[in-house]
Amino acid sequence: MRKYSIGLILWVMYFGLALFVSKAVGEDATMSKSPITLKVGDLTAVFADNTAFGEHHRERYNGIAELHHPSASGNLFVPFYAGFNLEHFFGGDFLEELFEPREHPMVLSKESDRTVQLYQPPPPRSKVESTTVFTMVEPHYIDVDVEIILHDLSQFRHGYTGLFWASYINKPESKAIHFWGISEEDSTPRWIEAYSAEHGVESSHLHVDDDFEAYYVENFNTTLASHFSKYRFIEPFYYGRRGEMVFAIMFDRSEGIRFSQSPTGGGAPNPAWDFHLLIPDPEIGKKYSFKSRMVYKLFVSTEDIREEYRSWKP
Repeated sequence: MRKYSIGLILWVMYFGLALFVSKAVGEDATMSKSPITLKVGDLTAVFADNTAFGEHHRERYNGIAELHHPSASGNLFVPFYAGFNLEHFFGGDFLEELFEPREHPMVLSKESDRTVQLYQPPPPRSKVESTTVFTMVEPHYIDVDVEIILHDLSQFRHGYTGLFWASYINKPESKAIHFWGISEEDSTPRWIEAYSAEHGVESSHLHVDDDFEAYYVENFNTTLASHFSKYRFIEPFYYGRRGEMVFAIMFDRSEGIRFSQSPTGGGAPNPAWDFHLLIPDPEIGKKYSFKSRMVYKLFVSTEDIREEYRSWKP
């Protein structure tokens, strides 16, 4: 009788907690203010949660829905989609819910005239809690602070947690990305022009010191993360060109960061210039974070972009 009573009490407590969390998440979702438009310096950015808005922007594409510069033609990102779009949580197994971060509510809020926050409570499968803060900085930067908390490891059974972000670029003349690195056949540091001829083929580029061997099941379906090129990057930034503009993404570290790309991620003329983060030996309740900076401006030279990275103080 005593054992039965304790079990009943525990069940009631768990059920009550579940109802509380569910109610809180639902209330938070109704507070989201998507979309939010900010203009700072040369840049105008439209931020979004996972809901659709306007004539073109589709649901499920969180992040930066639009990025404009007065010297550029139209939106940098494919109007249907987004940049810095959080789309996968993975741990090496086949993903039953491939785009889990896109499928569940996020809360977008304006923190100041130059800052927005995008928050997602732990979704039901992975239970990964994420907070992304975007801060616009004159004249042509968006600084990004990402914080991750893991609440369960049952989806990450192989010694790591992976998170994947995509940026769908609107019809650039070249689909290649560029970074300072080396190749398998030539260890001389130089500018690498990396191009993936087919989605999921030679799609990820690792740092020169990245020797982490992540497990991927045979039918692993986040293919951009599990197929590697012959290139290695030395400094943690890459850039691409669109018209007279340059778009670069920089990171405050090399550890765990891997560049990814697809020639058709946003549709035939629209490549995806992506990246993902691997967290080895993840722990429940521990905060993991990284900083990134996006640069969108008129292209000057490759060395100018490199100097942008070296002068950034995250």
